[in-house]
Amino acid sequence: MKKRHLLVLLVLAVSLACAGALSAAENYPAKPVVLVYHSQAGSGGDIFLRNMGKAIEKIIGQPIIVENRTGGGGSNAWMYSKNAKPDGYTLLGISSSVIAGPLQTKMAVSYADFKPVAQVFFDPTVIFVPAKSPFKTFDDVIKDARANPGKQNWGAGNPGSAETMCIEKVAQMADMKITVVPFEGGADVMVEIIAGRIDAAIGEYAEIASQVEAGNIRIIACLNTERMEEAPDVPTLKESGVDFVFEKIRGIVAPKDVPDSVVKVWTDSLAKIYDDPEFKKYYRENMLVPRFVPAEKMQKVMDDQHAFFKEMGKGLY
Repeated sequence: MKKRHLLVLLVLAVSLACAGALSAAENYPAKPVVLVYHSQAGSGGDIFLRNMGKAIEKIIGQPIIVENRTGGGGSNAWMYSKNAKPDGYTLLGISSSVIAGPLQTKMAVSYADFKPVAQVFFDPTVIFVPAKSPFKTFDDVIKDARANPGKQNWGAGNPGSAETMCIEKVAQMADMKITVVPFEGGADVMVEIIAGRIDAAIGEYAEIASQVEAGNIRIIACLNTERMEEAPDVPTLKESGVDFVFEKIRGIVAPKDVPDSVVKVWTDSLAKIYDDPEFKKYYRENMLVPRFVPAEKMQKVMDDQHAFFKEMGKGLY
C-alpha cells in the first residue's frame, strides 16, 4: 500500500509540474525578457537590439531589456546565455561573431550550444578611415601597407569578433602587413578613428552612420556582394581588387532547452517588426538589409557561416 501510495503521489507531482510548465509556456511572456549581447553599449549590435527591442515590446506586451556582458572575446555573454534558465526570459542577440569567435580562440561555448530563433537582418560591413586620412581608396591603403609593412594600425572589435577575422583575411589576400589593434567594441573603434589614432577599420555601417553623415569618417569599401543602395559611390572590396565578400548576420538564439512554444512566440513576433514605423526608419537609415529566416531554417544559415569562417581561418590560425 505504501508503495502504491508513493507511486500515486509521484505521478501527481509530475502531472502538476507538467501542468505548471505548460501553463507558464501558454502565458509567455508574463514578465520582461532579457536580450544578452557580447559587445559594449553603443556598438552596432547593441544599438540594433535596443531599436529592435522597442518594436518587439509593442508586439509581445512586455519590456525588452538589453544586457551587455562584455569580455572574454564574447564568451562571457555566450556562456552566461548558454547556462541561463531555459524559460525564454533570457535570450541571446547574436551576430556572426558567435560563430567566428570560437574558431579564433579556444572557448567552452559555440553556436551549436543554442537553439535558433530567427535571423532578422544582415548588416553591411565596411572599411573606413578618418575623414582627414590620405587614403581615398582601398588601393591607396594597399600601396601604403606594402611600402610600410606593419605601420598601419587597424582597429577591430574584441579578438573573437568576425571583424577581426575579416581584417586578418583581407590583409592576407591583399599581401599587406598591418597591425591589428583590438578594442572592446565598435564604439571604441569609432572614437579612435575620429581622433586619427588608428588608420583604418572594418565594422558595421550602423555603428558609424552618424559620423559618416557628420563628415568625420569616410568609407572606402564595402564587403557586400553589391554596392550599398544608400552609398552607391562606395565600391565593393571585390571591385577594389580583393575577392572577398562577407555578410554579417543579426538574429536571436535561445538556450538549448527552451520550449518550442517560446521559440514560436519570438519567431512569429520577429516576422512582424519590419513594418514598425520607427524601426523601419532606423534600419533604412543604417542600411540594414531585412532578411527573415525562421527558426527551422536558421540552423543552416549558421552552419554555412561556420563553414565560411572555418575555410577563412586556414592559414590564419
